[in-house]
Amino acid sequence: MLEFNDKFNLKPLAAALAASLLSMSTWAAEGAVKPSGFGLLSADGQSSINIYGQFHFDARSIRDGLGESADKDAASGADNFEIRRGRLGIAGTIAKDIEYEFITNTLGSSSNLIHRAYVNYGYKKSSQFRVGRFKQPFSLEEMSSANGIDFMERSYGDQLVPGHRLGLMMHGEPIKGFTYGVSAYQNGFNEVTNTNNVGKSSAARLTLNLAEIQNISNMILHVGLGSDQGRYTILPTVTSDTGAVASSTTRATVLSFRTENRGLANAYRAQLSGDQITPTFGGVANNAANVTNDLKGLEVALANGGFKFQAEYIKAAYSANATIRDYTPATSVALGTAALDVSADTHYYEFIYNLTGEPWASAYKSGVFGTIKPQSNFGMGSGGGWGAWQLAFRISDYKASIPITSGTRSNLETFGAGVGSAEDNTTRVDNSQGARTTTYGVNWILNPNARLMFNYARTEFDRPVQYLSTTGLGTTNKEDVLSLRWQMAL
Repeated sequence: MLEFNDKFNLKPLAAALAASLLSMSTWAAEGAVKPSGFGLLSADGQSSINIYGQFHFDARSIRDGLGESADKDAASGADNFEIRRGRLGIAGTIAKDIEYEFITNTLGSSSNLIHRAYVNYGYKKSSQFRVGRFKQPFSLEEMSSANGIDFMERSYGDQLVPGHRLGLMMHGEPIKGFTYGVSAYQNGFNEVTNTNNVGKSSAARLTLNLAEIQNISNMILHVGLGSDQGRYTILPTVTSDTGAVASSTTRATVLSFRTENRGLANAYRAQLSGDQITPTFGGVANNAANVTNDLKGLEVALANGGFKFQAEYIKAAYSANATIRDYTPATSVALGTAALDVSADTHYYEFIYNLTGEPWASAYKSGVFGTIKPQSNFGMGSGGGWGAWQLAFRISDYKASIPITSGTRSNLETFGAGVGSAEDNTTRVDNSQGARTTTYGVNWILNPNARLMFNYARTEFDRPVQYLSTTGLGTTNKEDVLSLRWQMAL
């Protein structure tokens, strides 16, 4: 031990530890540990820091009538465990009126490492200003936290909404029961091309809760309107996941749907062709395709005591184009333009009932539903309760404008080595233009930080859908998914 201390001088470390403990004791004397949650509060109550954590672990069993395959492209039809969400960060206030959040994803790639990071200036609650990466104001379902949504997965319509994006927003609640939000944002973390499209996308949402406006207690009469439109770019790519023609051509996905409850990944894909080249510096490059989108949304929520009805309708339209070029000359030559116009309608309606009597009005604030807090937390032994129990039912569907048929595909041009073939209006013949999913759910909320969820979802397709697989699994008209989630949040 003497030799260890002689070689490694621990006095500086001990001094630093003592200083940290002294600092903590000073905070304890002047500030306070928050009475609920995990965080610290300044002595004047104006500033705070909260530890944020989110962990969702899922188990999923899928039955679709197809066989098993070792092909990775058919993996979305396999039983699986999944860490659906793993997030960690901090949130709080500075000088009372400035709010902040910095939340990281511990799963996925570097492109989504920052899940949410913003500063909100709330000096005037009726006209607040937010900058950073945050949820864009569109859709009741999307604006609700993943810790408090009624089912394990959101509906088909949520696959269309912007979600978290970099931008700025004006929002507020001018009068009790009326909220608004207007934002300008960009798609993606970084620029894709030099087309000067920053801020060319925008979203807006208005909500009314007539029960609040009329001072009706224990009820919610919510209606909301949403709009999202703008311009962005996507990169056509080439893969060879199957022997199908559409799999080996250069393309970009303009509109796609995955079945709810994380089932079949290629339920529908409308894709635009593009080109992929080998430039002089030797790497493969992709020309970006331009997309304009226009989404409109209508949302309704009615609640009385522990019963809630919620529904949303979203109509989406996309117009995409990509210039096909011949790069073999010294100066590239434009051969033509691949273009695609596609639209989709999505609906859902759901019923959910709190068996243990928790009122929905207590979980609703500023046009959004939060988490239900049990009237008595679950616990073993004397003084323990049952937590909160919920029964839920939802029907959700999508319908795309382009029917998926065998059709014909016309190649504009096939160049030489290193240059892919370009196609016009490429869609996969193994997709379904529409689908409907019926989901049944049972939720057990042990306490405000822990929840267990069980969902059974049956999806029926408009036409037989083929899994992308080199082994030829065949087609299916339906899919059944049983899923269970263990959820923990700080």
